[in-house]
Amino acid sequence: MIRLSNVSLFFGERALLKDVNLTFSPGEKVAITGRNGTGKSTMFKLITGEYKADVGSVEIPNDYTVGILKQELPEDRGLSVRDELMRSLTEIQLLKDELTSIEHKLHNPELDADEMSRLLDRQEWIHHRFDILHVDKLDGEIEKILFGLGFQNHQLDLQASTFSGGWRMRIELAKLLLSKPKALLLDEPNNHLDILSIIWLEKYLADYPGTVLLISHDLQFLDKLAKRVIEIDRERIYDYKGNYSQYKLYRAERKEIELNEYKSQQRVIQHKEALIDKFRAKANKASFAKSLQKELDRTEMMDAPEEELSSIRLRFQPSRQSGRVVLEAHHLSKSYGEKNVFENIEMLIERGQKLSFVGGNGNGKSTMVKLICDEIKPSEGEIKVGYEVKIGYYAQEHTEILNVNKNVLETIEDAAIPTIRPFIRKLLGGLGFEGQDVDKKIKVLSGGEKARVRLAMLLVNEHNLLILDEPTHHLDIPSKDSLKEAIIHYGGTVIIVSHDREFLRGIASRTISFEDHTIKSYEGDIDYFIEKSGVENTQGGLNTPKSVQKGSMETLKSPDEGRKLQKQIQTVEKSIEKLEESIKSIEVKMANADFFTNTSSDKIIAEYDSIKKDLKQKTSEWEELMTALEIIS
Repeated sequence: MIRLSNVSLFFGERALLKDVNLTFSPGEKVAITGRNGTGKSTMFKLITGEYKADVGSVEIPNDYTVGILKQELPEDRGLSVRDELMRSLTEIQLLKDELTSIEHKLHNPELDADEMSRLLDRQEWIHHRFDILHVDKLDGEIEKILFGLGFQNHQLDLQASTFSGGWRMRIELAKLLLSKPKALLLDEPNNHLDILSIIWLEKYLADYPGTVLLISHDLQFLDKLAKRVIEIDRERIYDYKGNYSQYKLYRAERKEIELNEYKSQQRVIQHKEALIDKFRAKANKASFAKSLQKELDRTEMMDAPEEELSSIRLRFQPSRQSGRVVLEAHHLSKSYGEKNVFENIEMLIERGQKLSFVGGNGNGKSTMVKLICDEIKPSEGEIKVGYEVKIGYYAQEHTEILNVNKNVLETIEDAAIPTIRPFIRKLLGGLGFEGQDVDKKIKVLSGGEKARVRLAMLLVNEHNLLILDEPTHHLDIPSKDSLKEAIIHYGGTVIIVSHDREFLRGIASRTISFEDHTIKSYEGDIDYFIEKSGVENTQGGLNTPKSVQKGSMETLKSPDEGRKLQKQIQTVEKSIEKLEESIKSIEVKMANADFFTNTSSDKIIAEYDSIKKDLKQKTSEWEELMTALEIIS
């Protein structure tokens, strides 16, 4: 059990946490949330002892182990991936070393009987301890965790230092999971994982017997795991029972109540101030005015509620329309030395399409983006950008182009088109730069803040093809929601590289998966991709023509099959028309001002959600049938 009692922590005169009282029970799965800079990571550092509370105490029993995923990589020890994990288990490693020493001593012919008896007793105790620690199952557990996090069998014996920073962070996460502490503290564990690894981690943590405290901006990840949400907001703690979706509803209600209370207090204050001004100069009312002033002086003033970032609308600037074909690749291959990333790729992207690039790390998503932006050249084949295409490219590592001697506001003003300049401060507020933050020099910003400045530069200029490589890594949830809305309402073409399922949901009408040195195109969003790729993995092949890969599907040639498909398409189209009519009918009812006071409104909303779900399913079915028909013809 972890207990924080009356904890306060100050940085200079600023209170980051104040009078915090929290208890985390064994087995709890808890989301720690709040805007960037509110103190989420600070709370973790208080629990691990890295920070000491200025007031109050953090109580953890001596036998209660706490493990935290750190963002810094350790020094290279020259070990393989497998050995990195094995040697991270300090107790087992020490006991193994001691056992080797005992076995060596037992071979000494001059060993006396008493010493031999002592060594044999110790040897027996170590073997018994190994049984308790399940050392015989350790190799299997190591492989299970590493495979779940995306490593291949042949990679386990490669030196850990040969992997990229992202993969080495996976090794650190694997070490932490293998150590099985009684409390896991995970700060953005998904940042270096692909979608399949995130899904595996979700399942692993759901079954984890210990306490799990999570900081994450991945809404679906939090929703699947957390049964309690702790929000840190302006020094205060709000404790919600329920998952993240329920918390969002509770929070909206709380914010509305706070706003109403603040407005009510402001009305009372303004009324009293008006009376004071009116009666202060009148002799017979001066005492009354003085009494009102004392009342005001004693009033505990409520803080003005902060403007919600989700209410600050981000918007990408429209540019001159491109040609119909935005991008095409033919026989495209890329290798780095002997490493073949992908080969013989055929790809066509048309104006107005919104696509997501998904797949395991190292499978070629960012490589494809760099080829599109002409940052690197193909090994074979060609990639052509269409007529009048103006690319806006965001990648985390592009912060080096920033002028470190300018401040945030100057940087964005320099990048902005004239019409957007009056709105720059509000836009920066939507990305977490508020008040005096805009006056900070670039050189003092963190890596995450610099990445947000780069994103802001994209928002204030004109493009008709946006390429966003992991745009959400340094955004808190409200900023991420605002960015998602901006992409949805953007009229140009968009390519997004991301592993955030909630962010991708509803944005992309097409998902391109990078796997096995090629690409597969799924005509649907991330949910459709997960569903279909899951079918492929379990059944060993596709059972629908939705995912099209050159040479992966046998062409259908029978005329009867074509007529059958056309008949099916007509039937599905009629169903879609009926469903759309039902949705319009319900939306007319919902537009009525009295709708939500009606006792049957909940039932109608449930029916509305059900019909929309049916419509999505029928639309996917129609797309599959149309794809199959195109292949035949």
